[in-house]
Amino acid sequence: MNVSFQMSVLTLFPKKPRVSEVKLSRDYSFMYENFVLLTQHAAYLLLEKNDDVILALHFDSPYSKYCGPNDEAHGGHPLAKYGLGFYGLFEVENSPWIEEMMVANRIHPRHSDSLFAGYKHYVACFKDIKFESVCRNMKEVALSKNDLEALVAAELRNLES
Repeated sequence: MNVSFQMSVLTLFPKKPRVSEVKLSRDYSFMYENFVLLTQHAAYLLLEKNDDVILALHFDSPYSKYCGPNDEAHGGHPLAKYGLGFYGLFEVENSPWIEEMMVANRIHPRHSDSLFAGYKHYVACFKDIKFESVCRNMKEVALSKNDLEALVAAELRNLES
């Protein structure tokens, strides 16, 4: 990497990320099974089903990534050297992804960096996949099968308009 490129990256992203584990109300098994439902307005990370209740994390934004690396290549994730663990939910302070979004948006004539204030970056690490979300709020939710069906039905209606 040449020195001028390194300097421009440091100028764009001056603060080092800090990653910390998020304590949830219960211990979820962040190993294999999960399911993501992504809409134009939100993301749901479905983690567990107990009887007729689906336990999930709700992110109030569609900004999401659902990709690798898996746990065997975990060290290749750019946040691994800043404390990103192998399994669980983590929050990233000084997120390079939020900075990247903000810098890209500066082309807009009415852009203001303040539009990105309050955004948070979460990473859920599983054995074979990682889910990342940038949002303002994340919360644990309990959904019924009817809740999920209503959500999908509403999104299907949006496709018709």
